[in-house]
Amino acid sequence: MNANELKLHLDNKDKNHICSKSDIGYVTLPLLMLSQKLLTNIGDLLDTQYNMSNSELDVLASLHSAHDEKHTLTPTKLYERLFFSSGGMTKVLKKLEQKKFINRLDNEVDKRSKLVQLTSSGKDILERSLSDVIDLEEEIFAHINADERKKLSDLMFKVLEFTK
Repeated sequence: MNANELKLHLDNKDKNHICSKSDIGYVTLPLLMLSQKLLTNIGDLLDTQYNMSNSELDVLASLHSAHDEKHTLTPTKLYERLFFSSGGMTKVLKKLEQKKFINRLDNEVDKRSKLVQLTSSGKDILERSLSDVIDLEEEIFAHINADERKKLSDLMFKVLEFTK
């Protein structure tokens, strides 16, 4: 179903329909569709251009934003930041290590674990891929002017502020 079909469906919903008591579908359904399209388009871009997944990009970006100059975090910090499971994080880290985008280093503080460090090639692929992702997002939102973007952003943050 495309956006026009969804709007038409919502506009013509039967008053006896299970969801007829609320118009929240006008907000949530387009938001869900947009989120899915964004994730799909970004995933396709990353896969085709960089042989990388959204999860791999998220890990590289988290390492880049680490508070130390070495761009290093523990796997635990990474999966807490990104809401990954421990097993899911291990799988992503193995792929990134095979691609030489990260290094696994001995942890001087905790000998039982390794640290994860962004490599220079990891930083390079992050910068290039993130630039392309931003270009794609700009293209998707090109028909919305700066004031509309600000209003949309403010509204989304307002909802997030009151969400558990």
